[in-house]
Amino acid sequence: MSGDFQECPSTVRTAAPPRPSDFRIEKEIGQGSFSTVYVVREIATGSQLAMKVVNKQYVQRNRAVDSVLMEKAVLTRTNHVFIIRLHCTFQDTSSLYYVLEYARHGELLSYLNRLTSFDIPCARFYTAEILVALEYLHGQSIVHRDLKPENVLLTDNMHIKLADFGSAIILNDPKVKAPGFTGTPEYVSPEMLSPHSAFEDDSCDGSQGSTSLCSSTDLTYLMDFWALGCVLYQLISGRSPFRPERDRHPYETFGKIFNLSYTFMDGFDPDAKDLVQRLLVIDPVKRLGSPTSGGPSGLRTHPFFTGVEWETLPNQTPPELVPNIVPIAPAGWDTLPANLEDQKYHLPNEFNLAVGRLTDGDRTHYFTLQEQQNPYHRFTRNRLILKQGILFKRRGLFARKRMFLLTEGPHLFYVDVDSMQLKGEVPWSSFLTLEAKSDRLFFIRVPNRTFYLEDPSGHASDWVEAIAAIKRLYFTDSERLDERSVVTTAHPTEASGSGCVSRITNG
Repeated sequence: MSGDFQECPSTVRTAAPPRPSDFRIEKEIGQGSFSTVYVVREIATGSQLAMKVVNKQYVQRNRAVDSVLMEKAVLTRTNHVFIIRLHCTFQDTSSLYYVLEYARHGELLSYLNRLTSFDIPCARFYTAEILVALEYLHGQSIVHRDLKPENVLLTDNMHIKLADFGSAIILNDPKVKAPGFTGTPEYVSPEMLSPHSAFEDDSCDGSQGSTSLCSSTDLTYLMDFWALGCVLYQLISGRSPFRPERDRHPYETFGKIFNLSYTFMDGFDPDAKDLVQRLLVIDPVKRLGSPTSGGPSGLRTHPFFTGVEWETLPNQTPPELVPNIVPIAPAGWDTLPANLEDQKYHLPNEFNLAVGRLTDGDRTHYFTLQEQQNPYHRFTRNRLILKQGILFKRRGLFARKRMFLLTEGPHLFYVDVDSMQLKGEVPWSSFLTLEAKSDRLFFIRVPNRTFYLEDPSGHASDWVEAIAAIKRLYFTDSERLDERSVVTTAHPTEASGSGCVSRITNG
């Protein structure tokens, strides 16, 4: 490994070999199975870069040497605006070091988690840039094999940089040994899972003597186009098409892939739907982008990409990141489980706004009724409910039906109406803000998170007014903030990621 790794690209080679002391670590930004990534400052130039530090012992113990060397081989062969640039590689007795271009805005996945989904202009733009990056790689006889939102990074100006080439292969070059496949199950193509796939053993070195899929280069590239279909679906809907149920075995995911077991939610853009369906095709020969389907140009000319100016993509201003949120509540949205139908609890319309004027007697009266009649009382921590109703908690085109309970405290709990389990609550503080987007959609923004909520009854403004009134009651100004009343808990199964940076608009 030593002889193959100690090298700087000729364009950045210096008189003396680089070493860790040439860089000052500023912060840690990520961890992998056998590596840690830092933001570093090159002392000689002042340049801010990313440094990936790979543990040699772990790599050798887990037989990941081929993966490490493949990443270096790919990065030294590539030079493209949408591919992360390698600055230098070197090693010492314990670690391997990749010094890379720093993509300041991090992973595309982090923005997807924050917004839950992208609207069509955003999805079109970023899918187009990813496609251009893939076309370049394929032109260099490189197949990524692990395309997913985590491996798409964003620069200062919000353009993409494709990264993480540890699972890649370089075709028709027997000198570079292909690593064993370690890609992510949700994005892997069916031909990669086939028992006849040549990538499952060490014979896949791209040699011309093989008659396997490995030597069928036109087909090999198509596994990246399958993953592109998965990514596009996720950008628009908010989740990957073959995501398994929680805590299920990966073989469940593989079964979904082989059976094409995925669905399109209402509101999925028809052109995007057609593109996804033509990319998620079991037989790679029939997949869009194959030689029989027009090759890569068949992708570029698909109606979903209408209006894309391909040649000037790197110089264009990316669209503002906006979530793909449209009302989708189905018929029967207000049905409760049979054992609760006769226990619907209704509050006076003006009650939530009058809470500050309740006498002790009034409060005792309403609280007693709540204890006796309201099946959701047990979730309130003995707080008086001021407003309640069914809302859909949105993540892209997916929605979860929840009973929301606005109470004294203040608290805003949400409960699964089918399982009757408390799923979490909205954290309160003076920084909470509200926005009514339509008669059915409204947003609650808190530090590090945005809740996208739909009132299928069409009274979103009532919720906004009620929550705003309670906020005014408890948080008149920042000096009155009582830290004991700031709730920060949320059920882990419904966390939606960290907060948006100022670059994002939630329009």
